[in-house]
Amino acid sequence: MSDQTGPGRPGPGGSGEPDGPGDSASERMHYAGYQGEPADKADQDSMSSIFHRAKHPVDTSGAPAKGSDVSAGGPDVSAGTHDGPEALGTPPHQTDSTRDPQHTVMRGGAGDGGVTPRRPRAEDHDRRAERRAERVIALWFMVSVVGTVGFVITNFVGDKHKEYYTPCLGSALGIAVGGLGIGLILWAKRLMPHDHAVQERHEFTSSKEEIAVTEAEVADGFADTGLTRFPLLRRTLLGASTVLGGLVVVPLLNLTNAKPGKKLDHTSWVKGARLVTEEGRYVKLGDVSIGGIETVFPAVPVTGASGQVSYDAKTDIQTKADSTTILIRLPPGVDRPRKGRENWSVDGHVAYSKICSHAGCPVSLYEQQTHHLLCPCHQSVFDVLDGCRAIFGPASRSLPQLAIAADAEGYLYARNGDYDEPVGAAFWERS
Repeated sequence: MSDQTGPGRPGPGGSGEPDGPGDSASERMHYAGYQGEPADKADQDSMSSIFHRAKHPVDTSGAPAKGSDVSAGGPDVSAGTHDGPEALGTPPHQTDSTRDPQHTVMRGGAGDGGVTPRRPRAEDHDRRAERRAERVIALWFMVSVVGTVGFVITNFVGDKHKEYYTPCLGSALGIAVGGLGIGLILWAKRLMPHDHAVQERHEFTSSKEEIAVTEAEVADGFADTGLTRFPLLRRTLLGASTVLGGLVVVPLLNLTNAKPGKKLDHTSWVKGARLVTEEGRYVKLGDVSIGGIETVFPAVPVTGASGQVSYDAKTDIQTKADSTTILIRLPPGVDRPRKGRENWSVDGHVAYSKICSHAGCPVSLYEQQTHHLLCPCHQSVFDVLDGCRAIFGPASRSLPQLAIAADAEGYLYARNGDYDEPVGAAFWERS
C-alpha cells in the first residue's frame, strides 16, 4: 500500500499538504492549474473560462477578490479540489541554492518562507497555447525580416536626395530591430523555462575571527618579503618607484615644449608677395566673382642676379600651417572696414587668415547672403563685413586680416606684408 498522500488527505505532518515533488503525476497536475481553479482535465474546460473567473474572481495571490464569496484556493475548498493559494515555496530546510526543474507550483505563503505567488503559464501545460505562442513569436521574426529587406531596398534603390529617403530608411531599421527584439522578449517570457532559485543571504561583514586571520596572513606575507630585514632594499625600491612615477610628468613637459611661442607672430607673408593659388596661379582682379572665395598662399618676390624680379610660390606644408589665407570678393559698398583699414581691400576683395582663432581649424564655409564665415569644427561664426569679428561659438577674437592691393597688371599682392596680429588659436598668446 502506497504511503503517498492525496490532495485532500493530510500528510505525515497533518497539515493537509502533499508530501512534495515526489507525489504522483496526477497530484502534481492538480497544483499546476490556474489559481483558484481545479486543474483536472474534466473540470478545466468548464471552469477555466472567462465567465467562470468573472463569477468567482481571485486576486494574483490566489485569495478571493473583495466582494467574492469564493474561499481562497477555488470555488469548492471543502470538496478537496484545492487547499489554498498557490505559491512558489522554499525547501523545508535552509540550503545555499535550490531549483524547481519540474516547474510545479508549490503552495505556501510569505509567512511560511515562500516567495511571491505567480500565475502559472498556460504554455507549460497547454500544447495549443504553446503552439500559439510559437506562431506569434515567428510572426514578429518575420516582421523583422520584412524591415531588413525594406532597409536594403531603400538603401540601394531609393533616391538619397528625396524627402522620403531618410524617414523610410529609419522606419525600416526600426521595424527590423523592433521585430527581432519583441520576438526575443516573447520567447523568453512564454516559452523558455522559468526556474526559481532560493539562495541564502550571507552576512555582509566578516566575523572577528576571520578578520583576525586575514590580518595575520597579511602580516606574515609582508614579513616574508624581507622589507623589514633588508633596509637597503626597502630604500632603493622606494627610490625606484618614485623615479618611475615621475615619468608621468614627461608628457606634460612635452606639451609645454610644443607651444609655438612667438612662431605664430610672423608668417611667410612679406611686403609685395603675390597671392597665388595652390595650383601656382597668380590671382588677378576679376578672377574671383562677387560672392566667391579662393584659398591663397604667398608668392615671395625674389630678385635675380640680373635685377629681374620673380615670385617663389610658398605652398609647402610649413607655409600652409600658418599662412593659408581666404580671399573673398564682397559686393560693392557692403564692407564696413575698421578704422585704419580703409585701404586694406581692393574692388571688394578682402583677405583674412583661414586659421580659426579658437582651435586652429580651417575656416572654409562662406554664406553669401549673410556674409558669414563658419568654422566646421566647433561652429564658430565670423562676420566678414565687420572685420571677421567672432559673433558665435567658442572663438574669442577676430580673424587676422591681410592688407592687399593690386599692381599695374592687376595682380593682387600683400600691401603691408604680414597680418596685423598673430594667427591661430587665441590661447597660444597666453603661452
